[in-house]
Amino acid sequence: MGIGLMKFTLYLKAWWRLSRIPFLFVGILPLILGFVLAWKGGYRGAYQLCLLALIAVVLILWMTYYLGEWNDLQGDRLNHQRNRFSGGSRVLIEGILPVWVSLLLGYMCLVTAIVIGLILFLHHRTGPWTLPLGAVGILCGFFYSNRPFRWSYRGIGEILIGVCYGWLPIATGFYLLSGFFSQQVLLVSIPIGLSVFNVILINEFPDEAADRAVGKKNLVVRFGKEKMGDLYLGLSTLTGLSFLKVMSILQPKPNGLFVLSGIPLLLIGWNCVEIWRGNYRDPRRLEALSRNGLFVNLSITLILIIQKTGIGFVIGR
Repeated sequence: MGIGLMKFTLYLKAWWRLSRIPFLFVGILPLILGFVLAWKGGYRGAYQLCLLALIAVVLILWMTYYLGEWNDLQGDRLNHQRNRFSGGSRVLIEGILPVWVSLLLGYMCLVTAIVIGLILFLHHRTGPWTLPLGAVGILCGFFYSNRPFRWSYRGIGEILIGVCYGWLPIATGFYLLSGFFSQQVLLVSIPIGLSVFNVILINEFPDEAADRAVGKKNLVVRFGKEKMGDLYLGLSTLTGLSFLKVMSILQPKPNGLFVLSGIPLLLIGWNCVEIWRGNYRDPRRLEALSRNGLFVNLSITLILIIQKTGIGFVIGR
């Protein structure tokens, strides 16, 4: 019994790593923001609808992660510069789980996500754009590392991630409740999309040698770390400015939320100084850059959710 429990614990930890549970919030929070924007606009929907949409987003993310582990196995084996935010989970490489498990889980998530999309469309009657929105997420995630497109190998994966973790989940959450698209959705998605673009961009830095060896042609491989460091600086600046613009529009009178807004802005500033000094060449500092970039994205989304739910008013009192 003790051995069985130990094996179960080992496999559970392996599944947790393979599923990248903490990284799910990068997709979950924007969907919730979309719901909140719709609620504040006076639109409502059954809780079952919101729950199903949330599950579908998680399944699409898992599909992308699981199939990515399968397709990037060769590069991950060659990667000796990885950190906690890059280079895969290492579960398959370490042999904790059979390689086929990742492939099976990926396709199971794909099929289930499609079924949920059909339920939302046919049963909850969420509108004609329900299936196209889901299809965009599925196709971008499925072919992110899968042939024949392999977006992450062609230098456009970063752009698709910016869209699929920025505008797409926010627009989907808003549309499922309201039945239309809003300019406000596009506005709030700008700092979120820019920040998540930078998340994937900085995560490519430690993987450059391995990616180059297996023929990946992402932005860092194509243009090098120095030029992509400059791009990171520019996009970080745009992220901060667009976030301040969104906050000023949503909350013209400063309140306590502007104190919280300082968190992502300080992290953006710290990362910019590190990049400008070339400290991405230090593996330890590079990992900190990846961590801070992730926190920038999550904190921006969370602050916007708080602002739209009205908690910002309470904080500012």
